Amino acid sequence: MRKLILALTVLMAATGCGKKIPEPENSGVAMQGVSTLEAATTVSSIQNSDEDFRVKTFVKGNSVYVECYLKNYGFSESNPEQLATVSVFIDNEKKVDMKTAAFIVKDVPNGMHKIKLEILNGAGEKTGLQKEIEVHITSSI
Repeated sequence: MRKLILALTVLMAATGCGKKIPEPENSGVAMQGVSTLEAATTVSSIQNSDEDFRVKTFVKGNSVYVECYLKNYGFSESNPEQLATVSVFIDNEKKVDMKTAAFIVKDVPNGMHKIKLEILNGAGEKTGLQKEIEVHITSSI
């Protein structure tokens, strides 16, 4: 009986120590382009794995949720030399300048649209960092 309990204890300890947390399947890999779903549209993707500027989008209804990841710039006013502004263009028409890393573009009409995000520095000059995203808005409302 004592040997059985000892064997079970060793077996449980060995299986507990062998537990390894798996790596995400998409770590370091980005999706090219934006996939869409019809009706209640919920789209998520990362555009181009360019390390200096990455974009994650999520479409719901007629709103596009955008998250920007910048390597050499930030959105905190504590460091004005590296302050960034995101200029948002929809179908080559400027809509708004955003001063946050995450924002929502609301009231995008139904259909296919090209959204261009361009990074400006603290002086309002172009940095050369930009991304273009195509989204398909199919609002059921």
